[in-house]
Amino acid sequence: MQSSKFPISLDLEKSGEMIYFSQLDLSLILQRALRRADLPNYFTKGFRPHIKISFQGALKLGKQGKITATFYFKEKLSLEKVITELNAQLPEGLKARGVNG
Repeated sequence: MQSSKFPISLDLEKSGEMIYFSQLDLSLILQRALRRADLPNYFTKGFRPHIKISFQGALKLGKQGKITATFYFKEKLSLEKVITELNAQLPEGLKARGVNG
């Protein structure tokens, strides 16, 4: 039985000390923040499941800026709830905002 997944796209702003974290580090930081936020995360299937996140591009190491990421959930959530819960768990220098917001 295939469970449904509900995507939400967010812009993530990297600044301050966070510019020294790589894309792989960013992915791990986001997965940990999503777990702590206790949201109904969608997990990949397979031998080693992890929280499903898709990135549209990447930021170079040492560069400040924005990147768009799509998060997948097992149930429909409001954009505001995801932003609020996620920002409460993200480290200083990393902030989630609505797409183009």
